[in-house]
Amino acid sequence: MEEMNINAEQVRITISRNKSIFILISSVVFYLAALLLWNQRGLDAAIVIKQNFIFSNQYYLQAARLISKYGMGLISLSFAILLFITQKDVKHRINQPIFFFILISFGLGSIAGDLLKEVVDRARPVVELSGQIIQTKVPGSPSFPSGHATKSMALALPFVLIASNTGTITKLFKVVTLLLAMLVCYSRIALQKHYLSDILAGAGTALLFLLIVVWVVNYFYRFQKMDEKKLYLMNKRLRFVFLGLAVVLCMI
Repeated sequence: MEEMNINAEQVRITISRNKSIFILISSVVFYLAALLLWNQRGLDAAIVIKQNFIFSNQYYLQAARLISKYGMGLISLSFAILLFITQKDVKHRINQPIFFFILISFGLGSIAGDLLKEVVDRARPVVELSGQIIQTKVPGSPSFPSGHATKSMALALPFVLIASNTGTITKLFKVVTLLLAMLVCYSRIALQKHYLSDILAGAGTALLFLLIVVWVVNYFYRFQKMDEKKLYLMNKRLRFVFLGLAVVLCMI
């Protein structure tokens, strides 16, 4: 992890100035691309309409439904597994503060995305493209940004962007979590639940709150006078929190 400082007195997370700028610019770019697609409409709609082929193949359709329903839960489960595997490994100690950070990123990003969705109140593709797409079920919530995209990216991106590559296990879990998040995002387009612009806005929201959560978590660590011993005990509980979250996410 970049510039991670862990000692007996304090645990905290810092992100380098260059990485912070990269994350902020990426968030803005995602949102600008989302708004451009929404305003242009033609390409945004065409991408959704192209997914009609998914519904003509039961294997494709079932795969999209499975990843949409269980993808976020699998990301959470992967963090529980990683905590069980690495918590006592000294080599992975540098990444131990990241797990509470992931949890708060998910919570704040999800709330922000859901609130923004209600404020923007964009109609789903099934409403605007009725008769052009095969999907006919109208979801009960608005479209922009995609809740699944926001939540899956808010889970995956903190680990992918902040965690240090301490070994093969960490690198493998980075690839797995990012791949799962991207598949969840695509599944929402494949099932014609969202436009590409909704997905991009979800990723932009997750990136923006990643920077905000660094401050929130560091304030918590400082207030709690978090040291390695306290962090170890907290992460023992977080293993089961991620397991519980995996179950909840698979049910929604």
